[in-house]
Amino acid sequence: MRFFSGDPRQSGLDALARHVEQGELRPAVDTVFPLEETAAAHRALEAGGVRGRYVVSVT
Repeated sequence: MRFFSGDPRQSGLDALARHVEQGELRPAVDTVFPLEETAAAHRALEAGGVRGRYVVSVT
């Protein structure tokens, strides 16, 4: 059984950032949506079949 904390500590976030910076951890991204297509991203999530994270780009 794994536990999840919705209150992350700074030390844990720092360690996570180090792993990302060193290329040891990469998120599994399924699809990147532009901000204007946020509603479409929600519809796709509700439809299921997601094999990674959906990202909404704000740049």
